[in-house]
Order: sequence, then structure tokens, then C-alpha cells
Amino acid sequence: MNESDYPDDEIEYVSKSEMKREAERWQELGKRLTELSTAKLKELPISETLYNALVENARLKQHEAKRRHMQYIGRLVGDEDRDAIQAKLDLFDPSSEAYGRRIRQQELWRTRLVSDSNGLNAFIEEFPAVDRQQLRNLVRNAQKEMSSEPPKPGTSYKKLFQFIKEQMAD
Repeated sequence: MNESDYPDDEIEYVSKSEMKREAERWQELGKRLTELSTAKLKELPISETLYNALVENARLKQHEAKRRHMQYIGRLVGDEDRDAIQAKLDLFDPSSEAYGRRIRQQELWRTRLVSDSNGLNAFIEEFPAVDRQQLRNLVRNAQKEMSSEPPKPGTSYKKLFQFIKEQMAD
């Protein structure tokens, strides 16, 4: 086969500069990943190879070794689903829109559970794996706190929010 067998419109030319910029973006994403705790790394949709490389990065002390290892992590990130990783990273970042949206959803669920009698059934329907007895107790205690005059959210109200947060994280 020679070059004339392939139509020109099927060949996508990428400049060397563009390839370098892309590699730098992958390396930058890898750098953000190295700053996460191991618990948060486990929540990410990454391969075991990348996970091990990120954990290994914390052990390295020499500047040149860290630099080479970051290049390796950048290459591994290039093989991953970067959009899925970025979406999950946004949920960890309090300044991101996705994080704010998630918090608002959790607050709406808490408000609905405390004020709406059908809220409990709707939450159980949405999250069937929830511990129903614990949820009912938290809702009942939060309702007692909020029924006082003036409504005064206390520890039960906060515990209900944490419980909702845990359920939505799964």
C-alpha cells in the first residue's frame, strides 16, 4: 500500500507543539492527582497501575526522580478516561460548580426529609440501599429540633446532612 490508497480527509495531522501541550495537560492532571489523599484516590475511576504510581510518588524525595516520575504519571493519565477523572475531581473541589450543585442537592434532600412527610419514602426509593431505621431516627430527631420556636438546627440536623452526604457519595 502506498500513500495514494488513503484519502487526505481521513488523515488528521497533529503538530508536535500540540502533542507537547497535550502531554503537559496530562501531567498537570497527574500533579493534581498526586495532591489527593489515598482515600480520595480510591474513589477515582483510575487503573490500578496509575493508582500505584500515584502512591509511589509520595515516597520519592529527589527532585529529578520526582520529575521523571511525574512524566510517567502523565503518560499513564493519557491512557485513562480523563473526563471521568476530571468530573470526580470537581466533586472534591469546593470552588467547582459540580461541588456546589451536589451540596445544594443534599441540602434540598435534608429540607424535604424534615418538612415533607413523603420525603422519607422518596429518599428510600431514590437510594434503596439506605439504612432505613437509622434514617428514620435521624429524621425524627431533626424534626424535633426544628419544631421548637424559633427553629434551631442542632446536632441531629447536622448528622442527617452527613448521612445524606454519605448515601449520595456511593
